Amino acid sequence: MSSVVVVGAGLAGLSAAAALAVRGHAVTLVEAAEAVGGKAAHVVAAGARVDLGPTLLTDPEPLWRLGERVGLRLDDVAPLRRLDPGLLMTFPGGKRLTLCAESGAMAEELGRLGPRAASDWAAFLDLGQRAERLARHFYARGDVAGPADLAGFVAGGEIGLGDLWPFLRRRSLAGLLRAHIRTPEVARFCGHCARFVGLGPDQAPAVTLVIPYLLAASGVWYPAGGISGLAEGMARMALKAGASLRLEAPVAGLEVGGGRVRGVRTAAGDVLRAEAVVAAVDVAEAARWLPWTPLARRVARLQPTLSARIAWWVVEGAPALPLHHALHFGGAPGAEPLYVAAPTVTDGAIAPPGRSVLYALTHGRPGDPPTAEFADRMRECVAGVGQWPAGRILASGIAGGTAPCYGYAVGGGLLGSFRPSQRVGHLPNFFLAGGSVFPGPGVANVVRSGLRAADLASRHLEGGSR
Repeated sequence: MSSVVVVGAGLAGLSAAAALAVRGHAVTLVEAAEAVGGKAAHVVAAGARVDLGPTLLTDPEPLWRLGERVGLRLDDVAPLRRLDPGLLMTFPGGKRLTLCAESGAMAEELGRLGPRAASDWAAFLDLGQRAERLARHFYARGDVAGPADLAGFVAGGEIGLGDLWPFLRRRSLAGLLRAHIRTPEVARFCGHCARFVGLGPDQAPAVTLVIPYLLAASGVWYPAGGISGLAEGMARMALKAGASLRLEAPVAGLEVGGGRVRGVRTAAGDVLRAEAVVAAVDVAEAARWLPWTPLARRVARLQPTLSARIAWWVVEGAPALPLHHALHFGGAPGAEPLYVAAPTVTDGAIAPPGRSVLYALTHGRPGDPPTAEFADRMRECVAGVGQWPAGRILASGIAGGTAPCYGYAVGGGLLGSFRPSQRVGHLPNFFLAGGSVFPGPGVANVVRSGLRAADLASRHLEGGSR
């Protein structure tokens, strides 16, 4: 039985710990905070559970795969529900678009946007399907850390030149949309999804179109208890698989010798001996443990992405607009849209009867934390789009803004979409996971990174190749 330390009990670390433990390794999962979840944090206020991190899940496949590995049904620990409608979008001039699962209802929605909207939507879905095939090809072949990996990525698989060409020809998501989508509302929806990688549509690679495609084709999913509830369910999976969990145990550094990581040193002075380590934390934090190394030099060149600023409330009454997820675009060019989540519309168990949870988010540069004035503006905006309940505020708060929440910026073009490798070449038993490395941010991709880190560590410990 090999000893493995997983640092960070966010979604990546939890999935890595569960997948490693079920393969028979002795796994210790250490977390600096007093609870699991990482960015998928929550607070309890006025009797309600309020998520402070991600609220959207668009691709449940890696979660189902995790459940299969551990031998548990995901519905037994964190039941998932596909929302229909999945997302309401409002635009200047009173136009709106709601993502619906049923094709007839979706056609009716598009018909309200003008005569070209249906054909533009079909073009978007066609391009999005190609982007999705490329993404699956990417996930199957792993990260790209050198020329041999690049050759392996390009060769084989089920993709053809027709899949590659639109994303090779158009360097950015904005360029792709200008070439193919004429309906402003459809283009604005697709372009906004660059925010899911922390960029604007002019900076995000064209293949980022896979994100709005998944929203439209795979739908929006909600785990009971929210994304923080999903994290707690994954923790139960990891513990059932045999992992041990240490909370409030921040890591101070690594013990390195002979070209390998020998152990993890906690802030309390303990050294946890390990034959392999998975760092499921921001890659910059992992680099601080390894100063003057190739990893630290590589991380120093990375550029941070946008951060999310959040205001939340627990309010008496129900929203006048009873939809779980809504995105409201303003009229000013370049203005950040307002994202509103009202999870009690779907999940009444997260708040006492008669109370609603509201969550409002806008993006900005890291280092600009929200203030009381920001919360007041967000409340006015939520009221202005008809989502504010009639009752009094029972609790409120703000979060985010201080750090990038989507890792680090990728470059333009198809090959620019590669994120830092999960492997650290000079330390063969040290592996990275989380939203700042392959395959990037988002709940599904973070879980994928944890599963892949577990595979890499297991192959190393069992004497196999990559």
